[in-house]
Amino acid sequence: MTEHEEYCVSIRKSYIMPDHTLGGYTVTLWSWSSPDETWWYAAVREYLFADYNGSRRKALRQARRAARKLAGIFDCTNHDTNEEGMWQ
Repeated sequence: MTEHEEYCVSIRKSYIMPDHTLGGYTVTLWSWSSPDETWWYAAVREYLFADYNGSRRKALRQARRAARKLAGIFDCTNHDTNEEGMWQ
């Protein structure tokens, strides 16, 4: 088994139901569960395009800024929009 940190941060696309329209980005703080050997959601915050005058670029920039700050607070890895490394 690979040794994991206690926490990590990632950014995912956020979709609006029922038509699955891309609505923004979600910053997720993950917590490692040793008994289950998997990641669990610890906290989630959404950055919706509507909050930034419909700008995807501004929403992603704010999400990345929040992810960097969160990773600094918890002294953990920031996977940004690429979660591949955290699932190994």
